[in-house]
Amino acid sequence: MKGRRRARMPVPDLFRRNGVRIPRLTENSLKRVLPPLLAACAFLSLCSAPSIAADSKRQTYGEAMDWYRAQAEAGDAKAQFYYGLALERGAQGTKGEADKAQAVELYKKAAEGGFALAQYRLGVLYQIGQGVDRSLPLARKWFGAAAEAGLREAEFNYAVMLETGSGGKRDPKEAARLYEISAGKGVRQAFLPLGILYARGEGVDQDLVEALKWLILAERADAEGVAPAMRAVRGALDDKGQAEALKGAEAWRMTLPE
Repeated sequence: MKGRRRARMPVPDLFRRNGVRIPRLTENSLKRVLPPLLAACAFLSLCSAPSIAADSKRQTYGEAMDWYRAQAEAGDAKAQFYYGLALERGAQGTKGEADKAQAVELYKKAAEGGFALAQYRLGVLYQIGQGVDRSLPLARKWFGAAAEAGLREAEFNYAVMLETGSGGKRDPKEAARLYEISAGKGVRQAFLPLGILYARGEGVDQDLVEALKWLILAERADAEGVAPAMRAVRGALDDKGQAEALKGAEAWRMTLPE
């Protein structure tokens, strides 16, 4: 996508115009983006009575829990995850009280067995320090493992850690790749950081039309903090470049999953 800047001024001056700058995103600047994915396990709803009962071919939640417990003890990674999730929540069919320590142990077993949801959940717990000592390197490890399995939430979270250098070295190129993959799977939180990477030329060739496309998508997704970047990029593009970005945003939006 080279050669599409259509800037009215030299690129080095782009983010200094009228005192508007687009700083590199940090973990703190992404606080508004992270909580929906990191603080709450997106898969808790999967641990519902109907889904578990159906999976275990049992008719009641309590019977299903007995089945999952037996399967977990037999080493089944999927059962270890779901029974661990039930223990973490103190769900019906367990002792009725949350047992986060045992839940974490089951998540670890399931994660080591390659179960992506357990890898993701471990990443969440290490990220926020819940049930385990907070460890960003371990959060990064498990988000990375789940991202390799194609879990969209993990792809986004791992991208954030790669971009910000949280838990390890910065890798904006891989971050940009994962942002775009997760965005294509409907993770709208990826729009803003991806737009900023294109605007800054970090991890990707600088492309202001592409940057504006993602910023338009971020604005439509009600992303907070998009306005300064939007002003700076719009101010550096001519009308033709802005129209191309808008057209690209409209076309890309039509490809999003419902």
